[in-house]
Amino acid sequence: MTAGKIVAVMLTACVALILSHPATLAQATDRHAVHRFANVVDLTHALDEYTPYIPVPGLTFPFKKTPIATVVKNGVAANRWEIHEHLGTQIDAPIHFFEGALSLDQLPVASLVVPLAVIDISARVASHPDTSVTVADIEAWERQHGRIPERAAVMMRSGWDSRIDDARAFVNADAGGVMHFPGFSPEAASFLARSRQAAGIGVDTLSLDRGDDATYATHKAWLGTGNWGAELVANLQHVPPVGATVFVGATKVKGATGGPVRLIAVW
Repeated sequence: MTAGKIVAVMLTACVALILSHPATLAQATDRHAVHRFANVVDLTHALDEYTPYIPVPGLTFPFKKTPIATVVKNGVAANRWEIHEHLGTQIDAPIHFFEGALSLDQLPVASLVVPLAVIDISARVASHPDTSVTVADIEAWERQHGRIPERAAVMMRSGWDSRIDDARAFVNADAGGVMHFPGFSPEAASFLARSRQAAGIGVDTLSLDRGDDATYATHKAWLGTGNWGAELVANLQHVPPVGATVFVGATKVKGATGGPVRLIAVW
């Protein structure tokens, strides 16, 4: 048999093999395919000196950025930041309320890329800013969308982020200094941790707790289960109630109680 005939026979055999096993070719192609998301939404507010924060005398302060080098003077640009861990769109680690609990760098990586569920209570917030996400809200959501996926991030959409450019309205403190904005109820937080095995919760306000709760009951109920919480989340109105995945870009600082976070939803 000539070399040409040998090549022809081999090619014929290869074609026959591919035609008889089409899945093999598809699987080989899939392994090298780059996954593209149809939708990518940034759930993060840009941080600057006007970003709202919970005012605690002697402890909290606004973000400040000061140039320490410029391209014109030094050939390179760099800034110094003055910041505390709980400013802007940020994440709380369990150690924020519990000595010896998980710090930010110790959070399991698998808990930072999870399904996203968004519970909309914005209609109620419009007339009652001191409201909370309740167990009843979660159960109503599930009747419409199905059971919350295990190890999901469950986020409250209250519409509060529309106030982001007005720090006074965002904090919404009364004459006595009591803040008024929505959050998760402690019961809802416990339910999500123990009955739905959620990985994280998030709010578009300054705190996981309602603004008028100075005891931080929800923080304690939630962080005590070893999970993370995100605050000052943006753009939840642009994300579906179910079906998205959230990437939680937490900074990895040893021993940190929390820190700025970049939240990105895709679907």
